[in-house]
Amino acid sequence: MSDSDHRSILTIRYVEGTLDVRDKYTVDATTKRLLARLDEIDEERRKLRAERDAITTALSVAGVRPSRASQRMYTHEESEYSLEQPFTNMSLTDACLKVLKDHPSEWLSKVQVEYLVARGGFPFATEDPLNSVNVTLRRLAADGLCDVHKGKGTRGSKYKFLRNREDDLKDTRTTK
Repeated sequence: MSDSDHRSILTIRYVEGTLDVRDKYTVDATTKRLLARLDEIDEERRKLRAERDAITTALSVAGVRPSRASQRMYTHEESEYSLEQPFTNMSLTDACLKVLKDHPSEWLSKVQVEYLVARGGFPFATEDPLNSVNVTLRRLAADGLCDVHKGKGTRGSKYKFLRNREDDLKDTRTTK
């Protein structure tokens, strides 16, 4: 393919996969309308997801958790993790921290973090990956890299990103 062919390829990524249209200028009007509608739907899903997350967060602060809230993470990041498999060569600590960082406005449970890390291709070599994630998240909280909202009983602890491990290195370099 020549450089001009590469520039004329229209690539659109969706949760289901990737759609390649060879030349966006030669597709018919119906295809253009359908592609535009897909973009509108994706934007609407993003807005609805953000509104749902805000409502769920407000309810959890009030001590109420809707029965179906956050059972599964349907996020843009989840689909990206599934497609790109970013955690295949990462440590569990870095993978957990990245998941928390990618969801900055959300409090995530250990189950949600484990699910997203697994979707991202982390090669768990243990019989109990949830326990490994739980230990890792508690260590991140103890190190001040994430915040923890401790739950009781069936309401387990939730975690939220605070800062990167690299921030510690930067701080020590600037104080010397």
